[in-house]
Amino acid sequence: MIFARRKQKQNKEAANSIYYAKDNSKYVIEMAPEIGLLKSLGIVKDAIVEKIMTYKLGGPVLLQVESCEIAVSKDIAEKIIVRG
Repeated sequence: MIFARRKQKQNKEAANSIYYAKDNSKYVIEMAPEIGLLKSLGIVKDAIVEKIMTYKLGGPVLLQVESCEIAVSKDIAEKIIVRG
């Protein structure tokens, strides 16, 4: 029973991560990893980003933040939670 709840929570988080979000759509970041490089690129809470595409076979995600395009690895993209 505990395993099933943990799995449901993981699925819910995955559904809200930018990695699994629809391509060519704009999103507001609700939570992002505390990584200095991401902060300097503008990937912070309440920032508006556009997800351009996810590369196949577990590749990176291409995001547009303001006028810059940024590729983010799958591991990091799964930890960026968005709404919108």
